[in-house]
Amino acid sequence: MSIKVYIIDDDFFVRQATTSLLTKDERTEVIGTASRPAEAIKAFKHSKTLPDIILLDLDFKHAQESGLQAIGPLKEALPNADILIFSMSRDEELILKAMQAGANGYIWKNDAAEGLGSAIERVRDGNFVVTESVARLIFGKVSGLLGDRPAEILPQGKRYVDLTKRVEQVMRLFCIDGMSASEIAEALHISENTVRGHIKTGYEIVGATSRHQAFQKLIARADE
Repeated sequence: MSIKVYIIDDDFFVRQATTSLLTKDERTEVIGTASRPAEAIKAFKHSKTLPDIILLDLDFKHAQESGLQAIGPLKEALPNADILIFSMSRDEELILKAMQAGANGYIWKNDAAEGLGSAIERVRDGNFVVTESVARLIFGKVSGLLGDRPAEILPQGKRYVDLTKRVEQVMRLFCIDGMSASEIAEALHISENTVRGHIKTGYEIVGATSRHQAFQKLIARADE
């Protein structure tokens, strides 16, 4: 039986890309997404199907609440669900506070680890899961925060620091979401030639010659 996942992130493209990624993984099933925690909690009250895992961002730019503040209410609303933080923040204090609040793992978005599917599966097995860069930050500082949970570090894969934000956005829409150049151009309000230029640049940076190869390199799934 697949693990039911709910994604809470205020970035539309992150929600789309993450949904697309997890849909391709037979271990996981995305049952819903929300742009902020309050929206998700409201949806849970009216849903017959509840998640096993909540994939939660911490930074919500257009909401008064933060992901950190939402951990408690989310656990109250769904006591049987695990919360896996999926964030751009690598602030040591924030990570430790998320652990204290009851988060079941912390994945830095820029870490290309074994894949979210593996992280989700391991959290459901009762592990506290982090990626290597997060583990280095909190090493020696988590005594008493994990309880009986074993900590598991996911190996870090290749990151493409040379990709600009726009090129990476285009590459993810093209390779992970499977959108065409014309669809991306319409969605991002740029020309199709510009999109094709970004795709060419992305291919060169990640060392790919096809959409499928770029997809594999972008998500760096060691378990596929």
